[in-house]
Amino acid sequence: MKMPGPVSNYYSEYRDVSLAQQNDPGSDGSDFGDGYSAIESVDRRTVSLLRLLLASAAFFITLIDPSVPERFLGLAYLLLAGYCLYSLCLYFLVLRGTYIIPVRFTHWIDVGWYALFVTVSNGSSSIFFFFFFFAILIASFRWGYKEGVYVTAVSAVIFITVGYFGTLAGEEFELNRFLIRPLYLCVFGYMMAVWGGREIVFKRRLALLQEVNELSNPRFGINRTLQSILSKVRAFYEADSCLLITRLEENPSKSKIWHSTRSSVQITQTGSHDDFAARIAQLSKGYAIVFAGDANGFFRGSQCYCVDPSTWRTINEPTVDCSAIAELLNARHFVILPLYRHEGLIGRLCITSDRNAFDRSEIGFLRQLADQVLPGIENIQLLNRLASQAAEQQRQKTSRDIHDSTIQPYIGLKLGLEAVEMKCESGQSINDDIRKLIMLAESTISDLRGLAKNLSEEKPDEFQNVLLTAIQHQALKYKEFYGIDIIVEASNGFHLNDRLAAETFQIVTEGLSNIRRHTKAKSGAVCLRQESGKLVLEIENANDGANVKEGFVPKSISGRAKALGGRAFTKTSDICTKVTVEIPL
Repeated sequence: MKMPGPVSNYYSEYRDVSLAQQNDPGSDGSDFGDGYSAIESVDRRTVSLLRLLLASAAFFITLIDPSVPERFLGLAYLLLAGYCLYSLCLYFLVLRGTYIIPVRFTHWIDVGWYALFVTVSNGSSSIFFFFFFFAILIASFRWGYKEGVYVTAVSAVIFITVGYFGTLAGEEFELNRFLIRPLYLCVFGYMMAVWGGREIVFKRRLALLQEVNELSNPRFGINRTLQSILSKVRAFYEADSCLLITRLEENPSKSKIWHSTRSSVQITQTGSHDDFAARIAQLSKGYAIVFAGDANGFFRGSQCYCVDPSTWRTINEPTVDCSAIAELLNARHFVILPLYRHEGLIGRLCITSDRNAFDRSEIGFLRQLADQVLPGIENIQLLNRLASQAAEQQRQKTSRDIHDSTIQPYIGLKLGLEAVEMKCESGQSINDDIRKLIMLAESTISDLRGLAKNLSEEKPDEFQNVLLTAIQHQALKYKEFYGIDIIVEASNGFHLNDRLAAETFQIVTEGLSNIRRHTKAKSGAVCLRQESGKLVLEIENANDGANVKEGFVPKSISGRAKALGGRAFTKTSDICTKVTVEIPL
């Protein structure tokens, strides 16, 4: 197996983000949407203002010192005035939200202007040489690494050409500047491209993490949530497919596969012996793997490296046949990430692409993504299970109520009618029997109305019981897996609807997760009560000596509380740290 060197494939890590931005409002010049400004590092208004200031400064410097261009002074004035007018028009169009020139072409137009400035001034000695860095900077921090490299290369070629052929006869050719300035342009332009590409990649990653966090909602259900997340991940990498392979809880010998492609999202269940999931498990051997095929670059062939999930370090594992995995996945490039929960392997995430190669840094990012998504998925599964149990209990209760309140009275009514029939045949009086049957029918109708009313009314106590059961289940899990003893206390008499119960459970889950991740406490408590028309939730942990600032509240808990019209605050002491959430009922 060939291991990659320290310099990995920049074309994959800092790939051009133009395809993603073209789908965002504002990227085509028609709207100044949030989707575009959320990705780019500098917004259009700032870029336009800086361009205007740069053009104005160049024009006034030339007026102050007309000897700077030395030649074609009149043409230099005309070009600088034209560039100032061009920059001013662009700035006012941006302020009005109108875009005549596609934003993708503006930095290339700037390169053309700067080439003209260098031509009419001192050639390779022109002070306008430094303007090229503005175009490179904008291209890098707006469109990424690849665009920054392209602008750097084109600017260097233009400067060399203009500097060489623009020297007039009789003028002294300054070889030192002719050589050193293009070198400066290439070196610093490349650095800007790398920095801009990194920042855009990091911003896109943060945006993806925020999106998948919003998608992890119990109201959407497990299938819809996973389908949406896989589609987002596939679109983020501009990949051909994204697969999630997990074991079935009810039958670990079988697997479930979520498969997202460019055209559809599919869910399949399969056996574990001679099927696709088993072959992936056999070939990957539990490692995180990144494979780049032969089309990864001009100067190197296919590359494959493995990461040990126990240490998350790159290792040399010659027994892993990456080519066989690529053939199985029918892809030129792929990344496989094993998914672990509670120290156990629960599945694998596979992303494949024929165009864009993956970088080793994707392993770390996908691991962070999995660590954020899996707890939410687990909570959705738990809530679905509890909801199914509550529905089953309700079905059994309804069945018993129908049997006792409906079927039994009708049996009595049937027997009474048979007795009336027999009396009619014998000529006996049936008035008393008719009155009894009428009373029985009225009683049955009254019971049926009561049953219908009970079925139509919301039962807040049921949501309360489901919530407490879910919290107690989480507390048992934390004691079993992490050794943290969580006490659950709840007062009687508070009522919750289904949405508030689900949101309260999410707050409790986040609070317990913070105890596990950010403290060394081995004990804690969750307390629920109703107080002055508010639901009061307290999550506390024993003080482990950590320096917790008074008033600090976890951002996620505070955000959920505000969304429900409540508030969250923290109190600390030598004994414990307590997060209190108050939500109006």
